[in-house]
Amino acid sequence: MIQAQTQTPDYWGVKFAVTDKDIEQVYNHFLEVERPQRLAELARVIIAYRVAEELRQVERLMAGRTIYQPRNSYVPDQELVFPMMQFAQGRVTAVRKGYNPQYGSFNVIRVEINGKQREFAADLQMEHPLNADKSTLMAALTRIDIEPLYEQYGHLVEKKLARALEESPEFIRLGAEWFIKGLMLEMNIGHLHLAEAILEMNEGGPLTPDEIIPQLDLDSSISLDVQRFSLNYAMLNDGRFDEVAPVGTVAWFLKRLEPEGVRETPERLRYTPIPYDRALLSPQLLSLERELDDEWSELEPVGTAEATTLTLTYPHRWAGTLPLSSRTTPLFPASTSPRQYIRFVEEGTGREFPGWVVREHRYIYGLKEWYEENELAVGAYIYLRPGTEPGKIIINFDRRRPQREWVRLASLADNQIKFELTRRGVGCGYDDLLIVATDVVAAIDVLARRIEVNQRSVASLLAELFPQLTSLNPQNAVHAKTLYSAINMFKRVPPGPIFAELVRHPAFKAVGDHYWRFESENWRS
Repeated sequence: MIQAQTQTPDYWGVKFAVTDKDIEQVYNHFLEVERPQRLAELARVIIAYRVAEELRQVERLMAGRTIYQPRNSYVPDQELVFPMMQFAQGRVTAVRKGYNPQYGSFNVIRVEINGKQREFAADLQMEHPLNADKSTLMAALTRIDIEPLYEQYGHLVEKKLARALEESPEFIRLGAEWFIKGLMLEMNIGHLHLAEAILEMNEGGPLTPDEIIPQLDLDSSISLDVQRFSLNYAMLNDGRFDEVAPVGTVAWFLKRLEPEGVRETPERLRYTPIPYDRALLSPQLLSLERELDDEWSELEPVGTAEATTLTLTYPHRWAGTLPLSSRTTPLFPASTSPRQYIRFVEEGTGREFPGWVVREHRYIYGLKEWYEENELAVGAYIYLRPGTEPGKIIINFDRRRPQREWVRLASLADNQIKFELTRRGVGCGYDDLLIVATDVVAAIDVLARRIEVNQRSVASLLAELFPQLTSLNPQNAVHAKTLYSAINMFKRVPPGPIFAELVRHPAFKAVGDHYWRFESENWRS
């Protein structure tokens, strides 16, 4: 039987390599279809080419040669081809009699193949799979179905093909699509100026390529796929434009019209990494860190996009943002876009408003007005879940009738941080251990800048805050979550460095249930 090598795992495994002829087939395929293609389509092109090429090679090997079949007779010096041995060719060197009680009398031929002598049965009068004629043997190759081969081996071909295409200057990739330069539509500076004007008239965007293209007066004889690919490539390489769509789609925004809090990280969200010994954190503190889910904590993202609850911290309340953290990251699929435009959908009302995912700096922007409208406090519970469409996120909070609650109020006296308990109206569910407020936001901002300039340590801030916060608790102890929330009013710090400092420094003593006391006599800066 003919064994098609293209149907074996070995053929597509480690030894498989994309050749110049494969690349030529891909190039010719582009010339034929004249539109961008996904890698899966190009992998099918190579698989089909390799199958057809194997068939052509077999036909060449078998042309004018006698196929070995056990039922036939052979004579010395006769040239044979052996399909079951990858079409090895041999010459008959001798013929002798043979006998087997099961098969009776037959002949044995000796054949020289690649310098070695092999023996085969001849004149064997019995049913045998090798007795199929040439047309039957060739049918095994001509009936090969490409799709099962792609299902089994397509991922191997795609991986190596992508690497080969990236190394060739003729091919261009945008997202999941590939194309060749020779077929791209020229996008000159005039087209890009016009695209800028179109976006500006639409408040910066976002607009899809299909919304921009009709206004560019492009050659209508060129397919829309090519126009779209060419425009996207030109805009991607022009610093005026940002591609801001969720993964799998394309939409453009005029970079200079993006909100300032998107183009520049809000001041109170900027974190300068603080070295600390993570081994100091007990399993209980690591669990608390996971609960707080700070975007700068060293946490692995949860696996899938699902409804999640998070608490609003002071820096994010100040900036009108939410953290892009281990629990919120899966809500926004990975994208090559540094800034991603989204739509918040308020649960209950269905009201929509724009938002932005700034992946590099780990925050979600666009909630300042929503926070103000709903008078959300630091420590408020925020609910997020995936919307019904890509790029839409449903948002809500724990709505309650406003009640006067005890709140930790921060103020400044002689440039010293002060905390006191005061009654404030709170109309949302909140974490009592995290709630803090202030009536002097501008003064707190000035102090935060001074702390940053002076590079105040976490330990020194803890020492300053502890006496103020312990005075609010009859047990003269402060919960680690409260310390985290209070410090972040003045300096952006994730829980890890704070917890490590509590464990490391002898002035801080754990008293159980994540509460800590400050022993001033043991304090040293």
